[in-house]
Amino acid sequence: MSSLFQFLRSTVFTKIVMAVTGLMIVGFLVGHLLGNLLMFSGPEKINAYALGLKNLGPLLWLVRIAMISALGLHVWSSIKLSNRNRDARPIAYQEKKSLKSTFASRTMMYSGLAILFFVIYHLLHYTFGLIQPQTYFDNSYTLKSGEVVHNVFNMVVAGFQNPFIALSYLFAIIFVSAHISHSVSSAFRTLGIHNPKYLALTSRIGPALAAIFLIGYLSIPIAVFSGIIKPVCDNTEACAAMK
Repeated sequence: MSSLFQFLRSTVFTKIVMAVTGLMIVGFLVGHLLGNLLMFSGPEKINAYALGLKNLGPLLWLVRIAMISALGLHVWSSIKLSNRNRDARPIAYQEKKSLKSTFASRTMMYSGLAILFFVIYHLLHYTFGLIQPQTYFDNSYTLKSGEVVHNVFNMVVAGFQNPFIALSYLFAIIFVSAHISHSVSSAFRTLGIHNPKYLALTSRIGPALAAIFLIGYLSIPIAVFSGIIKPVCDNTEACAAMK
């Protein structure tokens, strides 16, 4: 029992927590991106997709709770490891040199905290409707099946027509991409996947995912801001206030 307790308090365990929760978050980001890209298919697809998620009921909330918990544990492990590294070196170097480290690796904790704050903001905006409530609550769409649903399509368009929201999203995705560029490869090493046979592959997964997320997620606000994606009115008052 004492050995188990020591392991749970060890740096190795903290690194494992960071690696596992990080990969969970990456998996969620992949699924979230695939859903978001339905914006390019028009309101019918994205609104039907949103309805499908809503119909999951308690399962959807279990996923949300799991992802929020993973994000919380990821931030906790990051802070804990940072504190241990600082305590292990109580006297700072007179001249700090980063010969092999990248900007992304040196700013991991800061980009992680920035992502956490954005996730909270994102949930307040698109999940709870506390930001731009007029486009959240006064916005409906009639599916081809005849079912009236919340118009997620127009809500997203209204959000990204706002320069502040579009810019905050842009900076957040840059932080996410920079964070993932370094962290994914690091997670594989932590979990013991560092065989020279696979090193060439695992070292490229992080940068590749970072590029995909950067292009994929930013394509939507860019398309809205440039007028490629426009609101589709369904006899709602919310459409009248939109461009």
